[in-house]
This record gives sequence, structure tokens and C-alpha cells, in this order.
Amino acid sequence: MFQNRREKLVSYMQQQQIDVAILVPGSNMSYFTGLQLKQSERLTLVAITANDQLYFLVPQVELTKVDTECANAIVSYSDEEGPTQAIWQLKKELGASQTLGVEFDTMHVKEQKAIEHLTYNNLCDIGESIRELRMKKEHHEIALMRQAVQIAEESLEATLPTIRAGVSEMEVAAQLEYEMRRRGSEGTPFGTIVASGYRGALPHGRASMKKIETGELIVIDFEAIYKGYVADMTRTVALGEISPTLKTIYSIVKQANETAIEAIKPGMTAHDIDAIARGIIHAAGYGDNFTHRLGHGIGLSAHEEPYIMQHNQLVLKPGMAFTVEPGIYVQDVGGVRIEDNLIVTENGYKNLMTYSKELIIL
Repeated sequence: MFQNRREKLVSYMQQQQIDVAILVPGSNMSYFTGLQLKQSERLTLVAITANDQLYFLVPQVELTKVDTECANAIVSYSDEEGPTQAIWQLKKELGASQTLGVEFDTMHVKEQKAIEHLTYNNLCDIGESIRELRMKKEHHEIALMRQAVQIAEESLEATLPTIRAGVSEMEVAAQLEYEMRRRGSEGTPFGTIVASGYRGALPHGRASMKKIETGELIVIDFEAIYKGYVADMTRTVALGEISPTLKTIYSIVKQANETAIEAIKPGMTAHDIDAIARGIIHAAGYGDNFTHRLGHGIGLSAHEEPYIMQHNQLVLKPGMAFTVEPGIYVQDVGGVRIEDNLIVTENGYKNLMTYSKELIIL
């Protein structure tokens, strides 16, 4: 699997006359090598050459995670030694290069300073090309995303009965994250959003110590991770009876979500799908209250290509995976967001989520 992915990258590198691609810890390194690490104070680099050789520079504490069978060379260092000698060893292994490809949008200054010790003449950005390679999901990836979705949906179902008046948003978030962990989630890429009442007007209203009250809507936006792949889910529920205004807002968002999803098919653009949902919300008089893009890609990253937003003329193709999550946010009143995870198919779409979008009143 990883070899096939690297072959596509190598083909691109040869076309663009890039001698070596340097990857830093994160989703791209995981995608091409299987090595799942986060950027930290310990320098870690992977070099992929245009003749399909693979070199690792890793701290000794992470050495056992490297697949030695696929590596042409592994250079390591201890905490006491530091990475200086390891960088010089990597330089020796790679030799002189004309052009290095690096990830401009994810590389830290410390990592950039490290590769300055390598021998090369030019740097170029390979980030966009890698994002294009990753946009079309393999069957294996979709299966893992389905499992992540199942974890998310089951965890929400187990959490809702614990929500009652007087419980804090933080307590709900903690319960939800516990339920996901016990079902196999590897954590969350972002802080869990539980935003009740007036705080629902904050699109990124991370859980706070605010107490939930009867008559409020509660926006719950959270992610599960299964074997590196993310499910991103949002449902908005009510505690007790809510006002007619809040019911109307919920109905509008639900219509925008469902109508945009039903339109998904190959050949549509990201802009087209956003415009459908945005048009419904605008026609209902809440256009100024929908303040973010309609969706974003999902996979090894919680946010990746394709971005479903205005003016993005990217044409949808089978295998692309993304969210559809329209919202309305009214200051001092509350907010609603409903989010599903979609896969573009040959003839339309597949919604990975099965959880009800009818208003749930607790």
C-alpha cells in the first residue's frame, strides 16, 4: 500500500525534476511511510528520492516504530547526542541534489534549519501536489473512515442520556471523549465543541464550564480517530422545549444540509455544493449568520482538501471525501450546525453517517 503511494509521488517528482522529497511528522509522512508521529522538539525527517529510495532520520525513542524492511537507511540519535551528527549522516546518505521538495505549509523553522545542512541548490513546495494525490481515497481508507464514523455515532448515542439541566458543557465533552476512547478512538484532533444556549452562536465554541439549561439548543461537534483516520460529526440537540425561532433555525439548517448532500455527484464543483446550502440559508433571511465554508476534506487529517466553499472551482471526482456542515449562528440567541461525512461515488455520493438529523429533544 505505502509502496504504491510512493510510486505515485516518485512519478510526480521525476516529472518535476525533484531529486528528494523531505517529509516532516504528520499526515503526509503517515500516508507515504506508515510512520505516525507528531511534530515535537525531537527532529524527525523522512527523505524519499526520485529513484524511490527511503531514508529515515528519527530519535532513538521512536526507532522501533520505523518499518526497517522498507528503509534504505535509518539514521538515529539519542537525546544526549542531539540530531547534529544524524543530519550529517543523512547528508552523506543522500549525496548532492539539485532540487529538494518540502512541505511549505507544515514544516517548522527548526526543520527547515536542519535541511539547510543538506547539499542542494533549490527548494520547491510539494505540499499542493501531495494534497492532490491524497484527495482520492482508497477503499482501505474509506473502510477505516466508516469505522471512525461508527465510533462517533455510538458514542454520541451513549452520551445524550447524560445531558440534563445543571451539567456543564465540559462534563458532556468529557463523557463523549470517554465513550469514544472506550470504543477504540485514538483521541481527538481538536478540542470537542459543546456550545449551549447563547454560546451556540460561536462556531468554534469549545466546551466551557457553562451549565446547560432547559430550553437551550446544544451544538456538539467532535471527532473520532480510528487507525489514523478521522470522522468529524456535528449534531445539535435541544434540552426541553425550545422557542419557535430556534425551531425555525434548526429546520433551515437541516434543509440546507440535506439539499446540498442530495446534489453531490461527479462533475459538480465545490462552489456549486456550497452555493446550494448557502442559497437556502440566504433565502430564509439568515445569510449573514452562515459565516464559514460549507465543508472540508477528511481523511488522515481532520481538515484537508477538498474545501467545499465559495469560489472553489475544484471539480468533484469519485473517491473524494468531505464534510457538509451548514450552520446558522445568532448572537445572544444560539446556533445550529449539522455535519455529515460524504464520499463522492461514480454516480453520486455515499453518506458515511446514519445518525438521525431530526431535532432530538432530551
